[in-house]
Amino acid sequence: MFFVPLFLSNLNTKKIARKIEYIRTTGSTNKTIYDMWQNNEIHSGGALITDQQTEGKGRRGNQWISSTNKSLTFSFILNDEDEVLNNKISLISGIAIIDGIKKIANLDCQLKWPNDIMYKNKKLGGILIEKKEGVFIVGIGINVNDLDFEESIQNKACSIYSITSRNTQREPLLAFIFNSFENLLTKNMSEIVKKWESVCNHINTFVKFHHSNQIIEAEFAGLNKDGKAKIKINNTEKIFHSGIIEL
Repeated sequence: MFFVPLFLSNLNTKKIARKIEYIRTTGSTNKTIYDMWQNNEIHSGGALITDQQTEGKGRRGNQWISSTNKSLTFSFILNDEDEVLNNKISLISGIAIIDGIKKIANLDCQLKWPNDIMYKNKKLGGILIEKKEGVFIVGIGINVNDLDFEESIQNKACSIYSITSRNTQREPLLAFIFNSFENLLTKNMSEIVKKWESVCNHINTFVKFHHSNQIIEAEFAGLNKDGKAKIKINNTEKIFHSGIIEL
């Protein structure tokens, strides 16, 4: 069970997640929070967390598998105020998760473009951002105290518990993530790009880049000033805003 008062006691934001809805189970936190927004039950900055998500989605329609009462599974919603937020939101979501995990568990996690949370090349969390009718819906799943992973992902996934052998309180972790997120909103893009690149686990290395049904051997050269990926293909640098990196 998620203890909301413990979460709020660690939260120091002014706008983000000051109103948080907790439900024991739901299909998808992204879908549920969007329905709540449409019904005027939640507003920009509001958040929703659940102990059990039964229809979680990852990027490209993949299923996101979470463990009841062990994972951190939540969504929050923001008004689409300007183009700057459109460029920032994916980057700062990943950085904020890295910051939150570092603060609570002293782990140096990394990012895999565009928004996978990694530890030693194993996936610890993911982000799904959807844009609908003037709002961004940010859905995040983090393996916190998960121990048993399905066979299909056993060699690819990890959790804070599997790394540290210690249980982690989800409530302060979530608060630390939101605290970092709101602080990052005040930073300019050059600061955000620099911070993101500093925690990327494949900067200036050769990767397999999946794009438009092709797999390209290419060098990931970092981000441009707008936060898009710079990919060097046959020594020619190209800019991409979507795709999948395979290490």
